[in-house]
Amino acid sequence: MTRHILLAAALVVVACATKPTATADPDAGYPGTLVPADAIAHDFQWQQRVTAQWHGEQRGFEAVLSKSDEELLLVGLGPMKTPGFFVRLRDGEVSFENRTPETLPFEPRYIMLDVQRVYYPWIPGDPPTTGERRHAVEGETVYERWEAGRLRERRFAREDGRPAGEITVRYEGWEEGLDAPRRATLTNGWLGYSLVIDTVVQERL
Repeated sequence: MTRHILLAAALVVVACATKPTATADPDAGYPGTLVPADAIAHDFQWQQRVTAQWHGEQRGFEAVLSKSDEELLLVGLGPMKTPGFFVRLRDGEVSFENRTPETLPFEPRYIMLDVQRVYYPWIPGDPPTTGERRHAVEGETVYERWEAGRLRERRFAREDGRPAGEITVRYEGWEEGLDAPRRATLTNGWLGYSLVIDTVVQERL
């Protein structure tokens, strides 16, 4: 499963010859709940650099993440900035279009799960200026830590302990007028990989 998740991250760049040993039950899947695309009220377009790491291996690709009305779209860019794949969330359904020679060996919703874990709101109500809060969402407990009005860390844990461990997201590089931090790092303790997401250009639509 770790190999499969990270193939998505490398899909647009090269045919991944390295096949790391999975560290999770291959039949366990990747649990999680997608929220509606319009859970973020404003429309946006962000240019990003994604770097995936697992078992000492590292791959990166450029991407464009956008939200327009009721649609969330991730476009993975290949050489010369040409589109390699499209993952789209609309009306609660995830669709996938692949323009690379690789085959996606898992549900494309797994990619959207990571996008939403990092950037979407998960706990209702106003956050503390500085402090921690938690909330139960569809079999998961979400923890957040805030400092000076900025989200610094978010963690996800399964209430049934399956998979064991946590998914941790850390944020840095917040600036006035930006909707996303310059860098977010997701460490998936369930499946044994990490994603570093650098948002280089942000625009509200």
